[in-house]
Amino acid sequence: MAADWSQLPEDLLQQIYQKLNNQFYQLRFRSVCSPWRSSISKNHLNNLPTKLPSSCSNSNNTSITLSLSKRSIFLITPPPNQQTLNPWLIKIGPDSNNQTHLWHPLSRDTQFPLYHPIIIDFNQISVRDLGREFVIGNFPSRRPLYIDCNNSLDPGKVVVCDTWHNGIDRCSLLLTIHGTGELAIFRCGDEQWTLIPSISEFPYTDVCMFNGRPIAVDIFGEVVEVRPDLSLDLVVEHGMYGGKKKVLVESDGELLLLVSGHLSYDYDDSVLDDDGEGIYDGAVQIDVFRLDEKEKKWLHVKDLGNRVLFWGEDCAFSASFIGNGNCVIFSDAVFRSVHSAELGISVFHLDGRCTSPLSDFPCYSNLFWPAPEWVKLNIDNSRVCVLD
Repeated sequence: MAADWSQLPEDLLQQIYQKLNNQFYQLRFRSVCSPWRSSISKNHLNNLPTKLPSSCSNSNNTSITLSLSKRSIFLITPPPNQQTLNPWLIKIGPDSNNQTHLWHPLSRDTQFPLYHPIIIDFNQISVRDLGREFVIGNFPSRRPLYIDCNNSLDPGKVVVCDTWHNGIDRCSLLLTIHGTGELAIFRCGDEQWTLIPSISEFPYTDVCMFNGRPIAVDIFGEVVEVRPDLSLDLVVEHGMYGGKKKVLVESDGELLLLVSGHLSYDYDDSVLDDDGEGIYDGAVQIDVFRLDEKEKKWLHVKDLGNRVLFWGEDCAFSASFIGNGNCVIFSDAVFRSVHSAELGISVFHLDGRCTSPLSDFPCYSNLFWPAPEWVKLNIDNSRVCVLD
């Protein structure tokens, strides 16, 4: 008699689920059948709370809490015998009302306009898991109302480490950047955020997970790893003095650093960014560096091969494409450009050192909304949710 796998005990299903460190496999686990799906909470965040304190002390802000939501980034790829078709890039996650939506992959707040509800069955369509994005705070509001800017978080990019060990047992944590430029950490069981004493006099600009380790970079390229005892282990010293913005991205097992600048500097102080600074109206240029951990330095990368790097508001990720690559696709909102390209997205080509509108390259613009025709043929418009 064939075994009925749908009748496995719930505690056994939960043990199996916890062994799946890759989120995409976790999604497929929940897609097997209704009992397997119901055995795991939809908003399972490795025992992390869905509400977080907005400050790092027990002062006036203790009554203010911020929401935590998780979004997953996927590349839906065509069947092996139809490689000439365009893939589809999506981001799936809940809104402020905990309703699942399709989000623009490079935007924190923009949802895809679903005129008809759809369901995507990941067991039927080939999908590549490109990463995830954790968002603190409600949307579309970019930041919470600060009571004390020296005590509040800057809820931009946040990363979650679910394989961390605190010396006793497995412990999940969140890592983000405090409003002062210091690192802030929230561990399972904590009641408030903890500021990590810095080993640098300069503010940190980005955080990421690399090989299961929480990593941060400051404005001059110094990289540190957060250790379980909350000490900082120096990975790369200072030595990179150019660029207005820096962001980390893991790509094919490598840690890359994207550094932005401008080809022209037409400064406009009549338009201010989120930090109250004037905006540069000029073409963006981007340099890519690869971390050499053995030599403890950044190496300049001039050719990414068939890899494409994506730089969004609160996320950065990469993907490989047959016959295309060696470029960075970025949201203009990252740089607060005065003049945005069509759809607010541009392409920087590493070989020609130039920036182009996304619309000039259908092989890239077709990655975004709307869904390609071959995808539409494989989804059911009669259902009312996105299967995740």
